[in-house]
Amino acid sequence: MIPIEPLGMTASQWQFLVNVDEYVRASARKLVPQSTRRQFVTARDILERLNGSYGDEPRRGILLADDVGLGKTTVAAMVAWIVASAGERRGVRILAPNDVMVRRWEEELLSHVEPLQACAKHLDVQRHRVKARRVGRLSAGTIQIVKHSYAASDLNLTCDLLIVDEAHRAKGDKTAFSLALKRQKKHARRVLILTATPFSIRLEELQRMLLLIGADDARTKVRAFSRALDDLYQGNAARSEEFVAERLAMKAREAVDALSAGVIRHGIDDLPREHRAFGARADWPIHVPPAQADELELMLRADRALRISKGHDGGRTGATNDPRFHVGWRHLDAVRADLKLEVPQYPEPVKAVVENHLRAMKRLRASLGVHSKMLAVGAAVAEQLEQDEKVLLFCHHHATAQELTAYLGSTLPGNAAPPEPSTSSLREAWCAVLPPIEGEDANEYMLRVTFIDWLCSEQNRAQVARWLGSARRRATSLASQMEKIRARHSDGHETIAEAARALFAALVQSKSSRAVLKAAGERPEILPGADGAARVLGLCQPSDDERETHLFGHNQQPDTLIAIFNSPFGPDVLVATDRLSEGIDLHRYCRHLVHYELDPSPIRTVQRNGRLRRVNSWAATISEPIHYAYPAFQGTRDHRLVQIMKKRIDSFSLLLGGVHDFDVGEVHDSEEQWRNRVITLARARLEKAAGGLRARER
Repeated sequence: MIPIEPLGMTASQWQFLVNVDEYVRASARKLVPQSTRRQFVTARDILERLNGSYGDEPRRGILLADDVGLGKTTVAAMVAWIVASAGERRGVRILAPNDVMVRRWEEELLSHVEPLQACAKHLDVQRHRVKARRVGRLSAGTIQIVKHSYAASDLNLTCDLLIVDEAHRAKGDKTAFSLALKRQKKHARRVLILTATPFSIRLEELQRMLLLIGADDARTKVRAFSRALDDLYQGNAARSEEFVAERLAMKAREAVDALSAGVIRHGIDDLPREHRAFGARADWPIHVPPAQADELELMLRADRALRISKGHDGGRTGATNDPRFHVGWRHLDAVRADLKLEVPQYPEPVKAVVENHLRAMKRLRASLGVHSKMLAVGAAVAEQLEQDEKVLLFCHHHATAQELTAYLGSTLPGNAAPPEPSTSSLREAWCAVLPPIEGEDANEYMLRVTFIDWLCSEQNRAQVARWLGSARRRATSLASQMEKIRARHSDGHETIAEAARALFAALVQSKSSRAVLKAAGERPEILPGADGAARVLGLCQPSDDERETHLFGHNQQPDTLIAIFNSPFGPDVLVATDRLSEGIDLHRYCRHLVHYELDPSPIRTVQRNGRLRRVNSWAATISEPIHYAYPAFQGTRDHRLVQIMKKRIDSFSLLLGGVHDFDVGEVHDSEEQWRNRVITLARARLEKAAGGLRARER
């Protein structure tokens, strides 16, 4: 690794970060002063540590592990601009996990150009210094953004500052990305790592990150706290709760003390002055009736049939008591169909037993119809649509997401457009709201025409009519009303016209969304919400049923869907897998989230919640809480999973993310209650320890 050399920077070069109000006024974005102030304090602290300011020794690197939604990207972007532009210009490289995140980084960096030009003229910040997706020689004063995969190339990523986003994706000691980071670290003078809450990742991965940032001396204390966490979740639950709580708190404090020089972390719950900007939280109770005897019998017979068939069908593997059986029937039906094809090959008496189960399962399925959990969630979602709310639902498996999307698409009330305003009047009004820009070429003009066509589709026309209410419907009046009336809610942050202009700008700015908009000129159905009958869209592996094809996003790059869901227009309901649980903003017009199907990892649940609980959320804008729903199919595995997950999430921040994944079949209720009592006893000391990782303000 390159020896730690002075960066040759002075604290005066980032002194402007103290003038938060001036920066907020200069920004085109709607920034929250209190959150921006905390982000700037964090950026200053990182720069001071890396530079060795105020007489401190310069550090090799910093790990920034703020909670989801606190703006790690904003902090790191500010650090990147200052390192690249202050004094002797330096080269900065950013490694992002995928194309979506590369584009997000590019947008974030460019959003700071104008306010920095106004508030920090000495930096000479220019848009052309941002180079996205370009690998090669790094010029002085340039910020280069590439995907993780480029780290594994033959190129040496030499730079003054290497920023690694979502570094916890370097799973395993032998993965290409993990090996590449080991090799590339010697080419970077300084390293800034952005990752999940420290102990939400495997200890081995955290140890590698500590090596990258030069925090080797913390590894012993980190390992000791990790063992204390393992002991809490896997150790003897007959021990004294007070003794275990004391030991856990002590190991947490020692780990934080060891990490504090190289790790910075804030939790949302530790920032009461910012809570208003994030929005309050509230439970959204969705009652699911207890499982009926026929439903339990169906799942039990599926489990027995699969257990018996193992070893007699060419090596069947996988779960028998499959969690997908507890939240929907589509996957169970597919498994039942496969078994029916395979059973003639089985020897007796296996064949007879499996056939008996299959006959009973067929009878039970004919009597049950739609899954009880799906019925209950569908009714709750429909109620929110009646209130003009958007709803986000997360599933763990593609099969569950497909079934849920198809069910909601077939049962949610339609968004049929009223007679007024007519399509022609609405089109004329939109043309007035979105007029061609002087000098706009033919291609740009056609994108605008396609976008207006989409705004005039049945679903969007119905939405606009609902927001306009009794407003006058002539075209000239419509355009004027759109400039005055707010979309979705009277306390919303945008008028109908402003929201449309913002969405169009977002679509044409993104390369992938621009391509979708261009293709939609001939194939309008590829734009989400173009089909008036579809108020729901699924972002998962599409169903094979051609009758359902319009319900799924077929573009591998989800930028278009994300931009539309973050507007008041388009589909009201989004069903997603955990592909969208990390690094994606979905909070602009949505405050209702349903955990329809849970991943066994609490970190996934926390990440999902972070899609909505972010600065300037829709909930904060309209002063209403974010609603999180954990519907549970009572009497089944699903119910136990929800019960345990909610308890472990309550402990997530206290334990610095050190909340173990779990299999409900291996968790005993008495032991889980013991763990909860231990954490309750240690709560005050754990909270105090966690606060030791906050950014320092000089």
